[in-house]
Amino acid sequence: MENRRSNAYTKKQLLHLAISFCFIFLFGAFCPTWGGITRLGVRAIGIFIGGIWLIANRFGMVIPSFIIMFAMLLTGYTDGTTIIQTTLGSPTVWQLIIIFVLLFALTESGADSVLARWMISRKALNGHPVLFTCVFMIAVTTLGALASALGAFLFSVAMVNSIAESVGYDDKSQWKKAMTTGALIASSVGGGILPFKGMAMMIYNLLAPGLLEAGVEIDQISYLVSAIVSGLFISVSLGLCLKPLFRVDFSKMKDADVASICAHGGTSFNKRQSVTFLIFLVGIAYSVVMIWLPKSMPGYDIINGIGQGFWFVLMLILMALIHIDGEPLLNVERAMGKAINWGIVMCVCAFTAIGGMIANEELGIRNWLSMIMNHVFGNMPFPLFVVILVAATLLCTNVFSNTATAVIIGTVVGPFLIKYATTIGINPSCLIPAIVMSALCAFLTMAAGGSAPLYLGSDCMKDDPKWVWSYGLLIFPIVTITSSLAYILCAYLL
Repeated sequence: MENRRSNAYTKKQLLHLAISFCFIFLFGAFCPTWGGITRLGVRAIGIFIGGIWLIANRFGMVIPSFIIMFAMLLTGYTDGTTIIQTTLGSPTVWQLIIIFVLLFALTESGADSVLARWMISRKALNGHPVLFTCVFMIAVTTLGALASALGAFLFSVAMVNSIAESVGYDDKSQWKKAMTTGALIASSVGGGILPFKGMAMMIYNLLAPGLLEAGVEIDQISYLVSAIVSGLFISVSLGLCLKPLFRVDFSKMKDADVASICAHGGTSFNKRQSVTFLIFLVGIAYSVVMIWLPKSMPGYDIINGIGQGFWFVLMLILMALIHIDGEPLLNVERAMGKAINWGIVMCVCAFTAIGGMIANEELGIRNWLSMIMNHVFGNMPFPLFVVILVAATLLCTNVFSNTATAVIIGTVVGPFLIKYATTIGINPSCLIPAIVMSALCAFLTMAAGGSAPLYLGSDCMKDDPKWVWSYGLLIFPIVTITSSLAYILCAYLL
């Protein structure tokens, strides 16, 4: 008789299930309120903790996500239609689904493997794994700035997977885990470099009126310079720290038989790969072009109304319609069934929903955090203020929502920026990236940011949550030290 592995719950699993359900369904009813947080706010915190507990203890991603959203309905805070509209119906989730399919097209064509072999075979980088890593992180940061943090991270993961396959690193290797973590941070900080995109524009506009009213001028050029310097410092530091801090074994990269690797497919695109990669580049170019496209141009409103998500849809349409050697570049219907990781999609939906609930000002959680931040910053020397600002933002964004964190921190530090600008003459524009880029470095929990579920659900990370909470924590001192140095230098010099 064939032996089958039992799927029965172990005592440990039952214990974790009971703990998570206590947080989700009972914590909010019995835990006393505190610090101005309402009863509904306490319930939101309980659902958040319980959901994280379920996923961290390997109950999958889909069912915990469903439980989180269902528990939200039981609080009376929202209804099912609203949750669907704000999650599955959101531009972020739509874009995520389409990006999965686009990257599947790159992988299926073999274009990502060709790119990986091309990078490995560069003479300047071949045999120099630390230099290779630094260049890779800088490239990912640049892509995050020009396109989007989400797209840059997904593309970088595809590249890390292809490089790992080429040189012989598996999913359990320290190299792959550290590179994936570094790619997430690099793409995230890249997403905050341009002051007229996304969160950067939101926080800049949040702070500008108060600073200008106090007679303190800010400008986007100073923001941009400070953000670029910080992004460069962080990217290079990630490359330099992989071996000594993350204990990465670079021997396979250093001793890779480049000739043998390249012999298994070469470093040049074939016709199908060239067209597929070109369409992919056109897809990510949308965000860049829209930054510089004059609003007075005829048809601007229509082009702008398409949005990044539907621009990616157009790229899929092109891949389906363009045939090479009698075959489409991509069988989109088949790819839609194979490419999409629904566990990650559902996690993004669930934690977008619960993150929005936690960030609701009426629930009192934001005001409670604001009070804590006001006490934390207090009166301190400017360099120490910057270090504490970055560290506090990193901490909050990884246990909270990155957008809500940025808004809270931005609101709290406004008066301090005025004080330092008027008393010691620093450039406050250079400190706005400290809020934005630190808030974007969100990866520890599913609710932290849009890329966090992708990172935590990736092949090399999903079965090893302990790695994230041990080696992953090294990101905090690395980003805090290197980026604080950049912001302090720029604030004094610009």
